Amino acid sequence: MFSDTKRYRTHYRAQFNQLKSSSDGEYAIPLDVLRTRLRKQRSTIKLRDDQIEALLREADKNGDERITVEEFEELVTSREAQSSQVKRALYAIADQVITPQQRIEVHSYIDEYTCCPPPLFILLITIIEIAVFFYYYWTEPLAAGEDIFTFCAGCYVDNHVGPLLFAPKLRAQVWRFLSYALLHAGLIHLVGNMTVQIVIGVPLEIVHKPWRIGPLYLMAVLTGALLQYTLDPKVYVVGASAGVYALLTAHLANIFLNWAEMPYRWVRLGLISIFLVFDIATAIFRRICSDECDTVSHSAHIAGGITGFCFGVVILYNIVERPWERIIKHVCISLYVAFVAFTIALTIFQQPESSALWESSKCTQQAWLRAALL
Repeated sequence: MFSDTKRYRTHYRAQFNQLKSSSDGEYAIPLDVLRTRLRKQRSTIKLRDDQIEALLREADKNGDERITVEEFEELVTSREAQSSQVKRALYAIADQVITPQQRIEVHSYIDEYTCCPPPLFILLITIIEIAVFFYYYWTEPLAAGEDIFTFCAGCYVDNHVGPLLFAPKLRAQVWRFLSYALLHAGLIHLVGNMTVQIVIGVPLEIVHKPWRIGPLYLMAVLTGALLQYTLDPKVYVVGASAGVYALLTAHLANIFLNWAEMPYRWVRLGLISIFLVFDIATAIFRRICSDECDTVSHSAHIAGGITGFCFGVVILYNIVERPWERIIKHVCISLYVAFVAFTIALTIFQQPESSALWESSKCTQQAWLRAALL
C-alpha cells in the first residue's frame, strides 16, 4: 500500500544520524546524550521536556540506556509523542485496522497528512444515506401498518418506483446500479448499515486513503446490483449492505494477510464472523423458511463481500509478502475481472421477466403484481 515506505525509513535514519556523533558508536546513541540533544532541538520537535523524558524512557524498552534507530523510529511515530490531540485521535482510529508492525508507516503518513483530500468519503456517503432516508420519511405518506422501522424510504414515490431504487425493468437507467445504496428498508436497516460503515470504514479510509476505499465501496454497490439481477432478475435492490460487506471483508482480508502480526486476530475474526453468519442466516431463513417469495435482495451482500475481499487482498498493506500471497493476489484480480465481466454480460442479455434460480411457481403471481407498478 505505502509505496514510499523506504522514503519514511530514510527520513528517520537521517534524523537519527543528525543526532548521532562519531563517538556514539555505529548503531545507538547513549540515552543521556540523546536527551540533551533533543532538549536543544525541542523547538523543532515541539515537545516539552517532560514529554521527551517520558518518550525516551518508553523507547528504551530493553533498559540498556541506549537508543537504537529502531527504538528511535518507534519513539517519533508513537501516539504519546504527538502534542496534537487530532493526530492522537487519528492514530487511535488507524490502530484499529493495522498491526503493530504497520504503525511506523501508517503513523508517518498521518504525520504528513494535510487533509487534502480529507477522509470524508465514508462520512459523506453516510450523511447522504441518512438524509435521503429521513427526507422520504417526512415527505412521503406511510402505507397502512407501516412505521419508521418498516418504511422503505424512497422505494416508491407517488405509487411509482422511486428515482433511486434499482428496478429490473429500469436497468437502462444506469444510475440505479449505484443510487439504490442510498435507500433503506426501515430504520433498523439504516442504523445497522451506518454503524458498521462508520466503525469499519472510517479507520480503513484514514489508513488506506479515500481513493482506495471509495472505489472499493462503489464497485461493491455496482456488483451487488449486477449479481442480484443475474441471479434473481425480478427482485428490487435497496440498501448499502453491499458496500458494508465490502468494508467488512476488506478488513477480513487484512487480517488474513497479516495473521501472524495482527493483534487480537481471533477476536477480530470472531466478531466479523458472528455478524456475517447472523446476517446471512437471517437472509436464508427469510428467503427459504419464512417467505420464499421475499423480494429483498440478498445476492448483493455476496457480491459486496467478494469485492471487499478481492480488493483487500490486492490493495491493502501487507507486512511480509510471501510468494504464495503474490499468487493469491493475481488469482483474485483474475477471478474478480471475470466475475464482473460475467455479471455485466448477463445483465445486458438477460430479461427482467426471467425466473430466479430458486423461484417457485407460487411466486409468479406476486412478480406480476410488482411488475404492474412499473
